[in-house]
Amino acid sequence: MVRQLDGLSRRMEPHAAYWPVREYLAHFDDARRARTLLLADIIPPSPGGTPV
Repeated sequence: MVRQLDGLSRRMEPHAAYWPVREYLAHFDDARRARTLLLADIIPPSPGGTPV
C-alpha cells in the first residue's frame, strides 16, 4: 500500500501548482515521514547491521 500511495503522489506532482494538490502533497509527505519513523521503530535491525 505504501508503494501505491507513493505512486499516487508521483502522479500528482505535475499538478502541484493547483493549491489543493500542493496541500495534499505537503500532508502526504509529512505522513510518509511519520510512517517511515514508525516502521523503523517496529522493524528489528538486520543481523550484522550497524547500530545507530
